[in-house]
Amino acid sequence: MNEVTTSRGDEQLSDLRDVLVNADPACESDDAELFTGPDLFEPEPDDVREAREAKAKALCAECPARAACLAYALAVVPEAGVWAGLTIEELRDLREVAA
Repeated sequence: MNEVTTSRGDEQLSDLRDVLVNADPACESDDAELFTGPDLFEPEPDDVREAREAKAKALCAECPARAACLAYALAVVPEAGVWAGLTIEELRDLREVAA
């Protein structure tokens, strides 16, 4: 995934990441770009991004790792992608509400 900003200690992040990986996340599929989008040098039209994010969110909705993914995303503050069925903007809104 793209760069992240950490807001917790390395050991806590390592523990959260381990829980996430051990929960068998759906995003370990062959189509990781579904969750992350194209690379930064490849533009993605809004309608294409929205369709891709909707498909990723649908997979997240049934994912056994969704709670672990949300905890990890809130800890690392990702800059791109779909995490636990939420876009980066939705994660920011969630963090603001929780603050």
